Amino acid sequence: MSIFSIFKGNKLKVSWRFEATGANSIVWKLLISPSGILVGEERDVETKTATLFAVEVATGKTLWRGIKLDEQWWFNSELATPERIYIHRFGKPDMPEPKGIIVLDIRTGATCWEQPDVAMLFEVGEKMYVQREGFGRKEFFSVDSKTGEILEAFGSDRTEILQLRQLANPNDSDSHYSLAITPEDELFGPIGTILKDSLNVTDLRGSIDYLEFGDMIAFSYHERITDDARAALGGLLRNELRILDRNAGDIIYSDTVATETPYPVPESFFITSDTLIYVKEKREIIGIRLT
Repeated sequence: MSIFSIFKGNKLKVSWRFEATGANSIVWKLLISPSGILVGEERDVETKTATLFAVEVATGKTLWRGIKLDEQWWFNSELATPERIYIHRFGKPDMPEPKGIIVLDIRTGATCWEQPDVAMLFEVGEKMYVQREGFGRKEFFSVDSKTGEILEAFGSDRTEILQLRQLANPNDSDSHYSLAITPEDELFGPIGTILKDSLNVTDLRGSIDYLEFGDMIAFSYHERITDDARAALGGLLRNELRILDRNAGDIIYSDTVATETPYPVPESFFITSDTLIYVKEKREIIGIRLT
């Protein structure tokens, strides 16, 4: 037997949920703002349309949702700052080269400004640095983060841009992301011991995502499905999430993130401030307050 007790039920409770609308809609890319706002894309894979939403992490309140862009599919959310969310368009619908920036107010979803001919590089202070594709060369500019007004032109010289990039600090000190642990890592043995009561470690596939928060350890893993003949034949996996209270030795929260998945999907959860966030079955965002 493991030194950890068998799971007896969730002692931690779900604090809030956000569910995708529409039968074919899934939660796509998520960004977390240093101001504690979670922004994401809700995509309908059948109609190839997408909308944007924002959730206040502390309360679970939906600040806004259903915001549509002129281009309803070929865009990518790039950066969430305390005040704004930056979105890239693409030069051509099926080409990954970014061209065009749309900026939304992160609390209201209202459009702040657009620049159709440039691609975002990084933000320093109240300036966003961008580039424009010229004839065989790139040109660099700075724009006002609040208004989108062009402030400076740097030509094609990368020297100053590279120096300024070093000043960019995209890190959010309140957000924490998991560490991928493989059988070769020193921590894999202790984590395998934790899992031993409920999992045959030989059924693990991919890495274990592991994150400590105070007295808790959160981890996610993928196991081979053996209790369903169809899934077993197809080599499908199940993605599980656990939260351990290491003082009590109890698993205090357990959930299935994905009932079936063809391959391991890393980074299935993160913690921002005191809330663990994950997406269940691609359709539902769940927030669990840890304090």
